[in-house]
Amino acid sequence: MKLVASKMKKKIVSKTKDGFAAKDILMFKNPNDMKAILHEIRWTILQKLAKEPKFPADIAREMGLHEQKIYYHIRQLIKAGLVTIAFEKEIRGAKARYYKTTEKAYGIELSSQDVGLHFNSQTRIDDTLLKFFKEFYKDSKFDGLIVVGAPDTHGPHKTWARDGHYAIYLAMFMGQLFVASDDLFVKLDVEVRAEKALDQNLILVGGPAVNLVTHDINIKLDIPAFDNHMQGIAPDARFGRGITSKDPKTFYSQNNVGIIFKAPNPYNTSKTVIAFAGQGRRGTKAAIIALTKNSQTILKGYKKGQFRTVVEGYDLDGDGTIDSIEVLE
Repeated sequence: MKLVASKMKKKIVSKTKDGFAAKDILMFKNPNDMKAILHEIRWTILQKLAKEPKFPADIAREMGLHEQKIYYHIRQLIKAGLVTIAFEKEIRGAKARYYKTTEKAYGIELSSQDVGLHFNSQTRIDDTLLKFFKEFYKDSKFDGLIVVGAPDTHGPHKTWARDGHYAIYLAMFMGQLFVASDDLFVKLDVEVRAEKALDQNLILVGGPAVNLVTHDINIKLDIPAFDNHMQGIAPDARFGRGITSKDPKTFYSQNNVGIIFKAPNPYNTSKTVIAFAGQGRRGTKAAIIALTKNSQTILKGYKKGQFRTVVEGYDLDGDGTIDSIEVLE
């Protein structure tokens, strides 16, 4: 009879060099349930099966034991609900069963009281997100600056930003991934310029018409994200033909179109820039929503290195604000 009824699953969160990793852990509620693993041979079998499914004969050969002895201990582990059949494979005309552990971790809990690091019900530790922000980790803390456009008239075109508040939403979203740095990490574009801090890891919020650092980065990219010809005046200033497309003849000039791009920082290629920038502030909001609400779609297939996607924001509920996005490319 399996003893799974007296066990329960929880999550174990481990600190890694890139942040945190989570996996299921099967908790023992009754000390009698632990008898199955309190045996040196079974303990070794569990460790081997946790790495990959194995055929008992292979385990016997690796451990230098008789095959029937391994079968006996596997049966005990199956009875305890700790091991199960992974798959069957035909070997020399007969079906061979390969086994695996039911979980990657087993444990005991002396107190049911939840203590330590808490995650709210919306928290998810997403491996793809961790990869996307990997360069911004240093000892599990945020390493870089979030740069927003100044709300006052500034720059040669006398523009001002009205999208800096989106950085608050982005920062709260990123809080699930790492701890904030010890220093103030949100700065105005004019501050970053004055401090000559363009050579750091940078997360840019706002297009080049209102964020001077986005402008500085954009003109130095091998393939600029925005056409580098300014037109209009604040707060509706925009860049020429708009956001560049994969098609050299196409530009996205709509106010509600935004771009997310990740690239080496042209001022210091050992550092990284990630930008959430729009042709207008509605486009910047669309870029922020794209990652924070649709990260699994936006980052699908992302592994490492550079990234680029163009999105368009829509007001589906008719309240006058962007609430959904469509990926253009």
